[in-house]
Amino acid sequence: MLHYLIPTDGSDVSLDAVRHVLRLRRHGLQCQVVLAHVREPVHLYEVVLAPDVEVLEQAGQGAAAHALQPALALLQAAGLEAATEVVTGDPAHELAPLAERCGCDAIVISTAGQGWLSNDRVGRVAEAVLHHATVPVTLVRRVDLEEASAEEASDGDTAEA
Repeated sequence: MLHYLIPTDGSDVSLDAVRHVLRLRRHGLQCQVVLAHVREPVHLYEVVLAPDVEVLEQAGQGAAAHALQPALALLQAAGLEAATEVVTGDPAHELAPLAERCGCDAIVISTAGQGWLSNDRVGRVAEAVLHHATVPVTLVRRVDLEEASAEEASDGDTAEA
């Protein structure tokens, strides 16, 4: 069984990686998922405004839980439980080591759909993960949600036939 690390920032774009893994699962892939969220470190400005470190930590944990919720909801709706990991730092530097620490076999990360052909860039975080990961990395390009819904519906028809 494969263990996938799926980074999420709570955006709809980041859910594309979750949808991709769920499509693979519908086609028979046995997998476990670790959802990852990388929090930004506390900034000096925040410390000045709210000098209580515990309040800042609680706010950060609440924001992380909020960011993980949409991806968790998609996985749970598909009957797949996921472990969650929250780390603090720069996602470009934290995700590859996190995959190693969690024993993941691969990383599946969404990109904003710019792709190599359109501007020779994948995205800062995805590019860094590609360079630093010691496990395979799958980049999931942004797809039209109507197109994805039609594909999911046809997958379901095929599975029922």
